[in-house]
Amino acid sequence: MSAYYAAGGPVQATQEQTLAPVLVGFAGPAPQSRLTVLIRILMVIPQLVVLYLLGIAAMVVAIIGWFGALFTGQLPVFAADFLTGYLRWLTRVYAYLYLLTDVYPPFSLDDADYPVRVAVMPGRLNRLAVFFRIFLLIPCWIVLGLAAYGAFTIFQLVSWLIVLIMGRMPDTIHQALAAVLRYNVRTIGFALMLTSAYPAGLFGDPDVPGPWSPAGPPVAGPYGQAQPGYGVSGVSGTQPGYGGQPAYGDPRAYGGQPGYGQAGYAEQPGYGDPQAYGGQQAYGGPQAYGGPQAYGGPQAYGGQAGYGAQAGYGGQAGYGATGEAWWRLVLSGAARRLVVGFLVFGVLISIGTAVIDAVAIGNSVSAVNAANQVSTDATPVTNAINNYSTNVKACNGQLACVTRLDRNVAATLDTFAAQLRSTPMPSRAVAANNALATAVSNTASIFAKLGAATTASQYISEANSAGLQQSLDQVNQAYQNLGTALGQ
Repeated sequence: MSAYYAAGGPVQATQEQTLAPVLVGFAGPAPQSRLTVLIRILMVIPQLVVLYLLGIAAMVVAIIGWFGALFTGQLPVFAADFLTGYLRWLTRVYAYLYLLTDVYPPFSLDDADYPVRVAVMPGRLNRLAVFFRIFLLIPCWIVLGLAAYGAFTIFQLVSWLIVLIMGRMPDTIHQALAAVLRYNVRTIGFALMLTSAYPAGLFGDPDVPGPWSPAGPPVAGPYGQAQPGYGVSGVSGTQPGYGGQPAYGDPRAYGGQPGYGQAGYAEQPGYGDPQAYGGQQAYGGPQAYGGPQAYGGPQAYGGQAGYGAQAGYGGQAGYGATGEAWWRLVLSGAARRLVVGFLVFGVLISIGTAVIDAVAIGNSVSAVNAANQVSTDATPVTNAINNYSTNVKACNGQLACVTRLDRNVAATLDTFAAQLRSTPMPSRAVAANNALATAVSNTASIFAKLGAATTASQYISEANSAGLQQSLDQVNQAYQNLGTALGQ
């Protein structure tokens, strides 16, 4: 079904339509298989792979849709359809991953018979808001990041253990996680231009019907009217409406008055007959799809023994007493406090991460500075060692000249060793730096002994026993090790 176009053309959206929020309906917590909870992360891998590929396609479609919305003030039909399907799929997968339901998500972009439902009513878009979409998203990205850090990191492990042990998620935790997931979905829906309603509702909805409630708007408005493209009141999907439902919040829709229509499915004989589709016991009757016992009611989806906990899709009334509360998420006081805890915990995690990053950056900067300093200090040593043979030959066998050269090299090495010990080093390079300083000092002592020789025989004896070449090799290896420790 087209997202929001009728066959005759686009809907002339009103203010209310333009600000229609992305709705996410959750069935209440239900018993879950401990085995599927234990291996949930493995079971969801195929879904995540498909979702990743869909995400790439959604990015391309969103870019194309952005240009279309920028020039026309509304998403192209194909973009709205695909992005809505992607949003449904993403919501179902993450609801399953976060243990909000034990029902495996269908591989489908369509609206599915699932304990977590998404409803979107795209409308006219403000072109200026479309142009600055990324900047408008920054505040809600920050809020979402903090809430997600708190809800879906360490706490997710805690909730996983609770569900694994108890076989179901406590209602307070279910409500709080549902609120964070819904805020996430609304943020994505706003980013994808499926709505102009800025993401809200992190702390749930007020315990009164809103303008989007299936109980119906307080005054006659577009959500329950026979607007082309949004579904016609009392008729499911006569126009190419969004999801084929009788409008976004029609009083006679999902869980309102008995039936899809006035007394049945489109009020035709057979479809609206008391004994047929839409009658007393059938499609839309008191015990069926849309009646007092249906979709979010005390016994939930499909009558007395329905889909979820407490013999029904909505568990304990699907967070509400009747179907009218299906799309509203009213949090208990404990759930609200838990959401606040998510935000606080998210702030703490963010601060901790920032501190770790700052330390890592500081270490990186100090490593670069240390490497540069060592390289500079090592230049005189490199020159002295590389030129040593040439300088010895230039002495023409004069012992005094050779010993003076040795003493100069020893002094250069001692200076380098002192510089190494005084150079600030990151903790990971301290040991390597000390090893290099020790190797340089040992080599300096060998040159100092050679420089102290007073006779040729003493010099030759000292040179043969000192192991000068081995000592220089150790200095070279220690120098390379320090470079590795510094990441250079």
